[in-house]
Amino acid sequence: MLEAKKSALFEKLFAVYNRNLLRRKFYSIEVSGLEFLLNKNPKLPLIIYCNHSSWWDGLVAFEISRKAGLRSYIMMEEKQLKKLFLFRLLGAFSVVREKPREALKSIDYAVDLLKADQQNTLWIFPQGKIVPNDRRPLSIYRGLARIVERVGECSTASLSMRYEFLGEFKPRIFVRIDEPQPIRVDENFDSKNLSKTFCARLTAGLDDLRNDVADGRFFDYEPIF
Repeated sequence: MLEAKKSALFEKLFAVYNRNLLRRKFYSIEVSGLEFLLNKNPKLPLIIYCNHSSWWDGLVAFEISRKAGLRSYIMMEEKQLKKLFLFRLLGAFSVVREKPREALKSIDYAVDLLKADQQNTLWIFPQGKIVPNDRRPLSIYRGLARIVERVGECSTASLSMRYEFLGEFKPRIFVRIDEPQPIRVDENFDSKNLSKTFCARLTAGLDDLRNDVADGRFFDYEPIF
């Protein structure tokens, strides 16, 4: 697997490039629930699991991470990371979900990152591929629940993204972040049931986001540019 090689200097430089790129391509990024990341529990590592409907998702995640001041790592498909190798300097590391042994290495690596420092945040797209937002039922890989099981104690938050043309020349990006939920592994822990819970929470977040956009309920959404 390809490990992350975080560089603070490169992150600062890329942040300028990324912000300018997003401004050129999109009208705005509007976020509900950013305060949950700004006020996250400093004593627990955080896992943010997101839907994956666009190539832009990772760049939007990077922008939100910078806005919230998170020290982030992100799991990324290996064939894509090989093409975008500089993303390793931003905290990206690879996963090959089709090969169980290779996937296990990525899970081990993610667990080590979260155990090494409670300030670390892991971003993960558990659908494993780009999927239309409104496809149901939503399905996710169980690697997310296995990471939680191995970490033992952490917070998890679902994050939903949607791209919409609403009258402007460029599309708007809407992001809904649910309040992080602390999880502590005990003798009653069931990774299969937890995976179902994650799937249900992400589905609910996507449905709520779709309804907010359809009904024009934007009072909870604050532009970050």
